Amino acid sequence: MFERLKRLYDNGQISKDAILAAVSKGWITKEQAEEIINLKNDQNEGDV
Repeated sequence: MFERLKRLYDNGQISKDAILAAVSKGWITKEQAEEIINLKNDQNEGDV
C-alpha cells in the first residue's frame, strides 16, 4: 500500500490529506506518511 500511495501522491492524484487519512485507516504508518510527503517536497525544491 505504501508504494501505491507514494506513486499516487507523486503523480498528484491524491492529496496530503489523503495520505494522512491512510494513516488513520492503518494502511501506512505515520513515518511512512512523512516519508511520502517529505520526498515530494524534496523533489519540488530541486525544481526551483
